[in-house]
Amino acid sequence: MKMMTSLRERAKFCLMLTLFIAVLASCSKKNDPVPENPGKPTNPTELSTAKEITNISILKSKNANISGDGYFYKSTTKIYITIPLNSNLTNVKVNFALSNKATIKVDGVTLVNNAGNLDLSKTLTAVVTAENGATSTYTILAQVGIKEIDAMIYPFIEKYNIPAASYAIGKNSIEDLVYKNAAGFADVDAKERARSDYEFRLASMTKQHTSIAIMTLIQQGKIGLHDLVFGPTGILKASFPTVGPKSAKVTVKHLLEHTAGYSGDPMFTSSAGTTLDQKIQTMLNSAQNEPGTVYYYYNLGYGVLGKIIEVVSGKEYGAYLKEIYAPAGIVVNLTSSSPTARRAKEVICYPQGSSTAYGNNVEVYKAAGGVSINTDNLFKVLYSVDGGTIKPDIINAATRTLMFTKSPVANYTLGWRTGHSLFEGFYHGGNLIGTATFWIYGTEYSAAILLNSRSGEDGFDTDLIVLTNNVMKKAKELNL
Repeated sequence: MKMMTSLRERAKFCLMLTLFIAVLASCSKKNDPVPENPGKPTNPTELSTAKEITNISILKSKNANISGDGYFYKSTTKIYITIPLNSNLTNVKVNFALSNKATIKVDGVTLVNNAGNLDLSKTLTAVVTAENGATSTYTILAQVGIKEIDAMIYPFIEKYNIPAASYAIGKNSIEDLVYKNAAGFADVDAKERARSDYEFRLASMTKQHTSIAIMTLIQQGKIGLHDLVFGPTGILKASFPTVGPKSAKVTVKHLLEHTAGYSGDPMFTSSAGTTLDQKIQTMLNSAQNEPGTVYYYYNLGYGVLGKIIEVVSGKEYGAYLKEIYAPAGIVVNLTSSSPTARRAKEVICYPQGSSTAYGNNVEVYKAAGGVSINTDNLFKVLYSVDGGTIKPDIINAATRTLMFTKSPVANYTLGWRTGHSLFEGFYHGGNLIGTATFWIYGTEYSAAILLNSRSGEDGFDTDLIVLTNNVMKKAKELNL
């Protein structure tokens, strides 16, 4: 009996021990420190990446040395600033508004509370740093000027990737400039700023200078507007004595009006030869309409006019321009053949989508597109042929009337376009690789914009015309 009781107690003990071990194992699994699916850890202190300049404040109330509040235009890499005329830029308090938690350094100096006194007469570099260390860098280009006009220029040159622009407005009643300025870089690599006294290549705006030179020769009685150019009795008979019957009818007037009858302009075609005479011979051998009946814009025609100027005057084309402009105090040059050969205060021309802006021989195209000049001298030229009474003219009234008389077959006079739908008056533009220009000789005001690059984007040429017209209209609105 005792043995049976002992066996039952042992069995009961073993059962209780088994249950205890099972419970213990179950508790051990529930308290396992490694979860079955731990997931991705999170960072509750993620840093801001924002690094923008959201506003710039330059107030007259904070700056005794400026004449009014400043204006700014910001692109992705540049900040253009215009401070009103008659201001001192050397110590200007500027306040920057930045992205949250961002900081700013200007020329390596951290601005406390994002504000500081800056020497805006210099080209400055601003670096905005986000909380996470990412940066945005801006080049600051400030100048004194008229913000209503500068504000038209800045977006245009940024949109079309133009390194520099020079722009000016003249008031015809006073025969003088009422505003001139420049923006951007004459030399991008050296960060040399373009100024209003810097020379820009004119491209086809050179044709007005060639026309004026021809007009002076006509006025002196050395040639006539209807004189023949080629053949045994032509002005250039020594170089081109034998020509076809239509070429033998070409006159000085036909060349000035682009009505000589030629097409397929070989001026910039290498297969037409390398010298001006070779290109002229190619022209003379080409198909031709009856002179005076058809308008076809023809650069080489102005190359021929340049040769006429040299033959008749006995002087090189550029030298003759200097001679006729000297009484009016006008300084004019031919564009340099390369960036390394450029003169002081001459901008470098920059290509877009091409290897070089200096691939053509200036000696060949000089009378069609090779003049370089600054806007001050450009307007001296305009007001020396305008027939006004304030400044002496280099041509008389009869010669002036001749020059501005429209061709019977096109809206082109002797070297000037006319009849534009946007404005009254005379005008011309110019385009070469690395150059775009436009100017308007209007009824009350005149305006010019010179650029050291040319965009190939659709709408560029039209936008430049519209911009020049709007600048001229703004001058009238402001009663400059």
